[in-house]
Amino acid sequence: MGEKILDPFAGSGSIMVGAAQLDRESVGIDVSPLAAFITKVKVTPLDDLQVGAIRKFIEQPNTLLVSDPWPAPALKIAHKMFEPDILETLLRIRRAIEAWTEDQDVHDFLLLAWISILESVGSYFKEGNGIKYRNKKREAVGYSVRIDGVWQLERFGEDQKAFTLQSFTRHLGHMLKDAESVWVGQPAWKRQVIHTGSATEIMPGLPDQAFDSVIFSPPYANRFDYFEATKVEMWFGGFVKSYADLNTLRKQSMRSHLGSALGDTDYVNDDLESLISLMDQDSYAAKSRVPSLLRGYFEDMKSVLTQCRRVTKAGSRTYVVVGNSAYAGVIMPTDSLCAQVALASGFKNAKLHVVRHLTVAPQQRDQLRGYESFMRESVVELW
Repeated sequence: MGEKILDPFAGSGSIMVGAAQLDRESVGIDVSPLAAFITKVKVTPLDDLQVGAIRKFIEQPNTLLVSDPWPAPALKIAHKMFEPDILETLLRIRRAIEAWTEDQDVHDFLLLAWISILESVGSYFKEGNGIKYRNKKREAVGYSVRIDGVWQLERFGEDQKAFTLQSFTRHLGHMLKDAESVWVGQPAWKRQVIHTGSATEIMPGLPDQAFDSVIFSPPYANRFDYFEATKVEMWFGGFVKSYADLNTLRKQSMRSHLGSALGDTDYVNDDLESLISLMDQDSYAAKSRVPSLLRGYFEDMKSVLTQCRRVTKAGSRTYVVVGNSAYAGVIMPTDSLCAQVALASGFKNAKLHVVRHLTVAPQQRDQLRGYESFMRESVVELW
């Protein structure tokens, strides 16, 4: 693994936290300002004075509710995300957090705790490629509507304000306990750097042969839009302030979902084209620009892998965690195609390590029967 590690798709910072714990240096990149913020907080150790300031928020919770509410974001469905008392309590806590101006690191730690409880105190939850509302219950044949006033009582209790405040202080305490347990050997934590932006734009600015290894897991080519799934946290956290902001981020992201920049591409991969030609051309996937998504995805992977080869030292290794996907009855072997793209980008060797098998979507089980083993998640090792 070496002393200096690059993660071009850092997400919430697992690789960077691991690097710090192993007394190594890391650089991370992520196009999502929310993900980059989470990572920054995780790899920023606090001293005893800063920890003491945070403990006051836990020990004196009622002081968090004395201020006027922070303005709600301009998200059109904001009022549907939370019960009125919960929203008001959340925004009062947010006002108290924003009033903390003495130390940016303390402020950011508090803000992350606040963002982290939004789903648990909200009237929504993440599912699949988006969000669902708690007033509906999944049944064998669809969803049924829960009785208004009953499901809220079961979920939040009689005092929604107290529920929200307790959720925040409890989670803040858990975060502090977890952080203190890993902030051992502080010098290593200060050698972690996170960049906010697209890997394809930031990596060309990194120096040649600067890293001992590259380890990353890009978004899978499965149409999953992380900006849609995290839109509540993005808006309420202040990482986007308009729908134009959100759309810009989608266009800057890797072409793994239909909201990305699926423009014309001159990328040609004969094996990929052969697979695309096997897709049912009357299927939703074929008609919804999935072929453009796949071409763009592997063009982006080629750009990233070319940069991985350039920024790593001779003899070093790059590890890519990817998952295969299936469209219109055809399995897209992302792991094998990534290995192929890497070899065309300057790597001399590639090896696949199958980690686990992925579930085949119910609507494609009959079409893919006998090929389920190719629906897998793998580590592609390159050198």
